[in-house]
Amino acid sequence: MSGTFQQDARRRGLPPRQDGLGQACRRQLRVIGALLLRELGTRFGRDNLGYLWLFLEPAILGGAIGLLHLFTQHGLPGGLNPMSFWVIGYIPFYLLRGVVNRAPVAIPSNQSLLYHRHITVLDIMISRNLLEGAATLGAMVVFLLLFGMVLGEWPVGPFKMLLGMVLMLLFSHGLALLVATGAVYTELFERMVHLVTYLTLPITGAFFMLFWLPTEAQDAALWIPTVHMFEMIRDGQFGNAVPTRYDLVYMVGWVAVLNLLGMAGLRRARRDLAL
Repeated sequence: MSGTFQQDARRRGLPPRQDGLGQACRRQLRVIGALLLRELGTRFGRDNLGYLWLFLEPAILGGAIGLLHLFTQHGLPGGLNPMSFWVIGYIPFYLLRGVVNRAPVAIPSNQSLLYHRHITVLDIMISRNLLEGAATLGAMVVFLLLFGMVLGEWPVGPFKMLLGMVLMLLFSHGLALLVATGAVYTELFERMVHLVTYLTLPITGAFFMLFWLPTEAQDAALWIPTVHMFEMIRDGQFGNAVPTRYDLVYMVGWVAVLNLLGMAGLRRARRDLAL
């Protein structure tokens, strides 16, 4: 009906009717949903076992690291359970690494989709990163239920853990937008991003807590935004059993700046893409 109206308007020399904000938002949500399903089929095939691997991969890797430290009987300050500590640390890092590492190929592998008028580069990035976030969040929920039922360690503040994971996803998304922008202009980003994510692992906060460090080192570590996110996630799991330090405003500030810069970069890079 709207198409007929616009064709009639063109015949009469009238300007085309603009979609309302609500209609535009619903259309973009449908676009993102379709792109998400396409990404699922592309990465994991069309069978159920392929989709299941989306959740199994972070769960297996996180569980393997947790079991390794559990069997080596390495004690942790504060009497923390090694299994839950290492798993809860690795899964958010897996989210960060997965989102950022896949960013350089996000645009080239989906560039043909940009011929469609309603599909934007940002839609492609959002759909890919939402898929990554859903997978890691699902793996985290499975382990939390397992720790609760087997070890009796239920999360003290599940909302804090969820908020920490959401902030990690948004932070990773902002970084991914910048990496994808850079990859449009040079292959250096694709060659270096995997190396950089591994080299920065020791300082992200995935495998240490602030109260383990000397006071001066704690102050230095708090400049790193991911340290705050890991501290929030562990505060949600362990509560007052261990001291934690994090600043919600600082995390939100980093997320906002990275995403705004990333969206601006994608808008500029879109003009230079050769379709």
